[in-house]
Amino acid sequence: MSCPALIDFEASCLPDYGQSYPIEVALARSDGSSRAWLIRPVEAWRYWDWSPEAEALHGISRALLETQGLTAEHVLDEMADFAKDCRVYADADLDQYWLEVLCQAVRRPLPFPVHHLGELLQEHRFTRDQVAAAVEAARKRLPRQHLARDDAQRLALMVNLLVNGEV
Repeated sequence: MSCPALIDFEASCLPDYGQSYPIEVALARSDGSSRAWLIRPVEAWRYWDWSPEAEALHGISRALLETQGLTAEHVLDEMADFAKDCRVYADADLDQYWLEVLCQAVRRPLPFPVHHLGELLQEHRFTRDQVAAAVEAARKRLPRQHLARDDAQRLALMVNLLVNGEV
């Protein structure tokens, strides 16, 4: 099972603290494959907010984005290719928001819709206890947080554990 795919973003700050923009995105399929991209800020975000607190959490600096980040167009192209034939899910509405910000910055349509992970869990009729057990098992295997690839992989692992009846 290569799909569904889970998406996670890291951002310049949380929206509660200002006008944020996406700086990293990852997609992970439930088969274990994943991709992550650093996003070079576009000119339109030049005066948007940057939070030292967010940088301390994800460890991504502005200098790193300038030297190793990819263009928004490149990231969107590769994301669309990696997620083709997959239904994409996120555990937070903010991931849809940051995908929209990324697309709007380069005047592109969304490469795919982002569905809430709860839809998938309800569709399969997983119980609260099953979900809680899968979340805990995935956290034990992948404990690092606030890195897009790790967060997306943890979500994909949780789904895989549930679908395969391993919890």
